[in-house]
Amino acid sequence: MSIKAISGRAGIIILLVLLSGCLGLGSKKDNDNTPHYYVVDVDRGAVASQFVADRVLYLKPVKITSHFRGKTIVFRIGDNEYQEQKSHQFFSEPQEMMTEQLKRWLQKTGLFSQVVVDEDIPADMVLETAVTALYGDAREQFSPQSVLEMQFFLLDADQNKMQALFQTGLNVEVDIAETTPPNVVKGWKQGLEELLATVEDDLSDYFSKRKP
Repeated sequence: MSIKAISGRAGIIILLVLLSGCLGLGSKKDNDNTPHYYVVDVDRGAVASQFVADRVLYLKPVKITSHFRGKTIVFRIGDNEYQEQKSHQFFSEPQEMMTEQLKRWLQKTGLFSQVVVDEDIPADMVLETAVTALYGDAREQFSPQSVLEMQFFLLDADQNKMQALFQTGLNVEVDIAETTPPNVVKGWKQGLEELLATVEDDLSDYFSKRKP
């Protein structure tokens, strides 16, 4: 292919058109401000064949660390720098979404006779949960990952005791092909499934060793 100099006003216009086609300047993809909505939806699968009797769990609303409390998906782009991904949001508030996912999972485990979110319903135990990390890792020096970290505190519902019965913190880092919102959400789904399965195993182990 021969390259010739393009001069004059017409030449400038032609050059801009060519650059736009080659580099995608002004393309729909680069300037797409269409809102995209996501959910992190997990399912334990089969319901436990047996349920323990008389062990009601009150599930407090999941708390989200302030950095990740908003609906907009967040990428980590530096050691202490995060960036919101405009037009890419959760369909509902992260707190509501995580609380619903946790409730649905726990009530299938058989570890509790009932899992409630109404504090007026009498309960034997209280579960406090916090999400301390929820981001896509886009730092150049690290592999692309979906990062999820949660803390769990199981308490005696007796206000006179209110002692910690069980606690754990879990961090899941799921490798993804590229740090894009769809990939990150898919990674969170996988990570949340692994995390909740681990919590279930830990709780099951705790109850099996607990004195009547």
